[in-house]
Amino acid sequence: MGLDSIALLMSVEDTFGIRIDDSEAKKVFTVKDFMDAIYRKIILNPIDKCLTQIVFYRIRKAFKKLNLTDLEIEPNSKISDLLTPSALKLNWQRLEVELGLKLPELVAIDFNPNLDAYVNFFGIRTIKRNLAVTKGTIRSLIDWILSLNFEKIIDIQNISNTYEIERIVLGIVSKIIGIPISEIQLKHTFINDLGIN
Repeated sequence: MGLDSIALLMSVEDTFGIRIDDSEAKKVFTVKDFMDAIYRKIILNPIDKCLTQIVFYRIRKAFKKLNLTDLEIEPNSKISDLLTPSALKLNWQRLEVELGLKLPELVAIDFNPNLDAYVNFFGIRTIKRNLAVTKGTIRSLIDWILSLNFEKIIDIQNISNTYEIERIVLGIVSKIIGIPISEIQLKHTFINDLGIN
């Protein structure tokens, strides 16, 4: 295990109040493997709450309060359809303040959708740019918000389902490793996809 892996493991163990022994840690290759290892260690407390619904209504209320769109806001609405490109940065900041929650950081391709997804170096595609956050849907935004704000939104002492574990793990990976939340998926391997040693 490299330093990044150890820091990530320690952060997850401290967050959940669990210990993952070396034999289990050696079997963790993907973000989902990590989530499954945590799931086996904690006791779920099922309750009737839907975090995604709560965050969705907060987002919809914030959009309407700021008069950012005349369109109906649905979970499958594209963020780019709801925010005008000309005032994207300002409106994104206003939305973050109104929600009182951290939003994913916008990247260059959000402001200039004509940028190629890859950077060409001597005619060879080399570096993949960050994905445009605004190409995501409100449903994606809900997931990202829950991950980035898990400490405020999710009661770690009363985890009710695997989705909450997933959001916490993705939030920790993003924070510890510095990878934008919009670019982390459960299927990603730590070494090959996320570059964690």
